[in-house]
Amino acid sequence: MKLILLCALFVAVTHATDNNDFISNESNVEYNGKFFYHYELLDGSKATQNGELKEVEKDQYGEAVKGHFSFAGDDGKEYAISYTADENGYRPVGDHLPTPPPTPESVLKTLKYLAEHPYQPSEQKS
Repeated sequence: MKLILLCALFVAVTHATDNNDFISNESNVEYNGKFFYHYELLDGSKATQNGELKEVEKDQYGEAVKGHFSFAGDDGKEYAISYTADENGYRPVGDHLPTPPPTPESVLKTLKYLAEHPYQPSEQKS
């Protein structure tokens, strides 16, 4: 998923570069795997991303990426998404994104009852 996101952003940046639509553009990649980029386009689109390598398990590394992008939709509204991408997947947050419905009261009561009355198996008789 991270690879798809990075490829999509690369294509967007490449397309914008071809048209000279940048207001600002900066990036930095360090030898230890940390990176940063930010750009802003004439149409109001913006993107910022920070990333670094982190040890997930002993001698196994993954990427931890945090970012934000925004753009103006065809309806004239500005849409913004903040995201985190790491070993737990891609997790976007935005006011326009759908959210899960609230947990029903009956389920909350059941979970509370189960927490207060944990299962205790009876002793087996031989």
